Amino acid sequence: MKSPVGASGARLPAAERRAQLLDVARRVFGRDGYRGASMEAIAEAAGVTKPVLYQHFPSKHALYASLLELELGQLTTDLERAFDLADGNQQRLRLGFGAYLGFVETHEDAFRLLFTEGLGLDDAFQRRVARFRSWVAERVTAIISAEAGLPGPRARALAVAIVGMAESAATWWLAEHRPLPIADLADELAGLAWKGFARYPASTGEPPPPPQPSAAPREPSVAPPKPSPAPPEP
Repeated sequence: MKSPVGASGARLPAAERRAQLLDVARRVFGRDGYRGASMEAIAEAAGVTKPVLYQHFPSKHALYASLLELELGQLTTDLERAFDLADGNQQRLRLGFGAYLGFVETHEDAFRLLFTEGLGLDDAFQRRVARFRSWVAERVTAIISAEAGLPGPRARALAVAIVGMAESAATWWLAEHRPLPIADLADELAGLAWKGFARYPASTGEPPPPPQPSAAPREPSVAPPKPSPAPPEP
């Protein structure tokens, strides 16, 4: 079977053509949004005919879903590598923030597709992003449980908040045109999260001791009344 021929006349093996189409689609979706992008525009930007594009992706929805899966897979791999490389939970937290924000820095179009554009499109897209967020929250929950000794629901609540903090900070960073180095932002977020654990007792495998009751307030000392002078003798 011959490799497909694009408008430019270049022949590519099927796997390479698919990767090229995904790369072009990422840029077009990032520029025009899902609703504004068309299969015709993507094919034109890739230098292929529409039939070639439809050979690989039967619809715009299928193309976007494939792109979503590709980008979330890459971000998951980056985070897994960061978590596995860390020597302890403090470093694990810092490397996790670094991997997440590093992805945002180098894959801005992909981040916008995942966490801004895609969320309002389709239930299937939303569920896929929600599964990714849940996975990250599970990893952060394990760190919080180990360092703060909190029970599951409380640790999970804080983990979800930390994941949201990273996502919101990344969105702000892009909207403000990258006002500080991404490594500095990762340091600040990791430091904020880690210092927050300081208010909890370190985990010892046992629940933290209950607070000691405060001592009863002491009554103010009162001087004994002076004896009344004896009446004069008659």
